[in-house]
Amino acid sequence: MIEVLVALLVLAVGLLGVAGMQTVSMQQTQGADRRSVATLHVQTMADEIRANRGMPTTGVKTEWQKAVKGDLGEEATAEITSTVADKEAQISLSWTARKTQWDDTSQGDDSADGDLLNNNKFEVTVRYAR
Repeated sequence: MIEVLVALLVLAVGLLGVAGMQTVSMQQTQGADRRSVATLHVQTMADEIRANRGMPTTGVKTEWQKAVKGDLGEEATAEITSTVADKEAQISLSWTARKTQWDDTSQGDDSADGDLLNNNKFEVTVRYAR
């Protein structure tokens, strides 16, 4: 009888470990998905800049910013700065996401519900021909 109880205890501890790893895996997958979406948005705008050989029109930029906010959350920001003399543009995206147990928790913002947020930023410099 004691052997069965010990075996059940060992099994329960193992299953708790598997459940914990599943949670971490899901958090990491969500973070990777957001980084992939950010990369796609930056690449889309980089292609637009190269195709136009300069800054996009205001309408295109506004639609792109709306798409970024729709995919990465309302707190996401999307900015483009250009230096015409150097023929290059800087594209920056930033968004926040919940930190996982693997993220550095020494930096971050405490939100109203007590979750730590991770500030993410992705920047690309695009050179274009004039």
